[in-house]
Amino acid sequence: MLSSADKKKLRGVAQRLPAHVHVGKAGVSETLITEMDALLKRDGLVKAKFIVGGDLLKSAIADLEERTQSECVGSVGKTAVFFRERVDT
Repeated sequence: MLSSADKKKLRGVAQRLPAHVHVGKAGVSETLITEMDALLKRDGLVKAKFIVGGDLLKSAIADLEERTQSECVGSVGKTAVFFRERVDT
């Protein structure tokens, strides 16, 4: 669990990132999960852009958090930023 200060710092870093993942009308698919998992392993911080809005957006963000074991550090409009601690092996 990240503190508010940690989330604020990560949101600042994410402002300069392009959206690496685009979630379309089909929603969260296995291919999307695989891609996002690889990006989280590599970078630790991923910005995602969504086509859907409202309650569908909230449920898609929650689904991505659960299925990638990441944490949404912030969202503005239809863009959300996800973080997962990188494990260096």
